[in-house]
Amino acid sequence: MDLGLTGKVAIVGGGSDGLGFAIADRLLREGAFVTIFARRAEKISAAAEQLAGRYGQDRVLGLAADCSVDADLERVTAETLARFGAAVHVLVTNDGGPPIRRISELTDDVWLQAFARHFFYVVRSVRATLPHMTAEGGSILNVVSGVVERPAVGMAAPVAVWSAVIGYAKTLALEVGKHDITVNTLLSGYFDTPLLGRTLDRQPELSKARLGSGLPMGRIGEPREFADVAGALVSPNLRFVTGAVIPVDGGAGIGMGASFDSPPASE
Repeated sequence: MDLGLTGKVAIVGGGSDGLGFAIADRLLREGAFVTIFARRAEKISAAAEQLAGRYGQDRVLGLAADCSVDADLERVTAETLARFGAAVHVLVTNDGGPPIRRISELTDDVWLQAFARHFFYVVRSVRATLPHMTAEGGSILNVVSGVVERPAVGMAAPVAVWSAVIGYAKTLALEVGKHDITVNTLLSGYFDTPLLGRTLDRQPELSKARLGSGLPMGRIGEPREFADVAGALVSPNLRFVTGAVIPVDGGAGIGMGASFDSPPASE
């Protein structure tokens, strides 16, 4: 199905690997022009080269930028416009997320840094791109962790920050709908990404297979599966979907607990 993204301009955060890279790849496959950015210059350069090799140098821009620095986010928007034209049609906010720590370990400084880096990243990205989206309409998509629906020990900061993003996004959807702009949020589950790999390195008792076995689908997801949903949601074809919070998690949100078999009917 044609998603109607040919010639559209997109900015994708955290595009050096994982879900961000997969989303950028999906949008490029649909004919969009895409800027990806991340903090590490060598990683974002390698990712951009890889995508440019598939889709052409003229359609990919890779930038080193820190999502917690307002000036960096403004520069990302400015360089995107200078490279691809006068409008931004798609903004995807995506980053690794706040630290995993118990509440007793969360000092005021940690809390402030978590909101500065992850919540205000979304606010500032929208502020930088929205003026260049209102003339033609577009889509804002926030990628957050599905932990907001299933809190766990050590996840206080991610739950608080991502909950704030969701509330902000819903309110933003009310304000910008008249400009034909949608604002939606995807809740990610367990996907085979470098971020999950780093998390599992700190918890050797866990594995991808063990995590997947507890899901209704019986496995963790592939980044391209998440990107397929993201691509559809930012498509002009889905302009009547806004303010939504959609889990893409292999069913994790509906249950990961024990199962209870009923006795045979004869009993």
